[in-house]
Amino acid sequence: MCHPISLVYDCTMSYPEWYKAISESFRNELAEQAIIVMDKALVAIIAVVYIVSIVLLVVAGDLLRAIRMVVVPAITFALVSYLRNSWNAPRPYDIYNIDPIIHKDTVGKSNPSRHVASAVIIACALAWLHLDWGVVAFAASAVVAFTRIVGGVHFPRDVAMGAGIALACGIIGFVIIPS
Repeated sequence: MCHPISLVYDCTMSYPEWYKAISESFRNELAEQAIIVMDKALVAIIAVVYIVSIVLLVVAGDLLRAIRMVVVPAITFALVSYLRNSWNAPRPYDIYNIDPIIHKDTVGKSNPSRHVASAVIIACALAWLHLDWGVVAFAASAVVAFTRIVGGVHFPRDVAMGAGIALACGIIGFVIIPS
C-alpha cells in the first residue's frame, strides 16, 4: 500500500521497509560518515561559492546583479521557512520507528526541505551568473537531496517540494523578471 506521506517509493512495502531497503547499503561506519559529511560539506561548499560570487560581483562594481543574487535566494529562504513552520510536517523518524543515519533533535518542520531549497536556489543563482557553476551546483543539490532522504530526515516529497519551490523562485527571479 502506498503511504500518502511520501512522493516516491516502492508502494508494495511500508515506508519503514522502503527506508530500510534504501539505507541498508549505507549501514556501515564509513558509508554513514560519508552521508553525514556529504550532507554538511556540500551545503557548505555551495554556500561558500555563492558568497564568493557575490563578493566578486561587488568588487567588480556589478551591484545590481549582486543585489539580485542576494534578494532572490533570501525571499526563497523566507518562503520555505514560513511554509515549513506553518505546515510543521512530521519527519520520517517522528512517525515511524526508523533509525536515521543523520540524527537530529528537530521534531516536525520536514516539508519543504530547507537544505534542498537553499542548495537549489543557490544553484539557480549561480547558473544565472555562470552556467557551468550552476550545473555543478545543481549536481551537488541532487546529492544533498539524496543524503536527506537516505539520511532519514526527510521524505522524498519534502526534498521534491523544496527543490520545486526553489526552482520556481529561481525561474521567476532570474529568468522571468527582466534584468
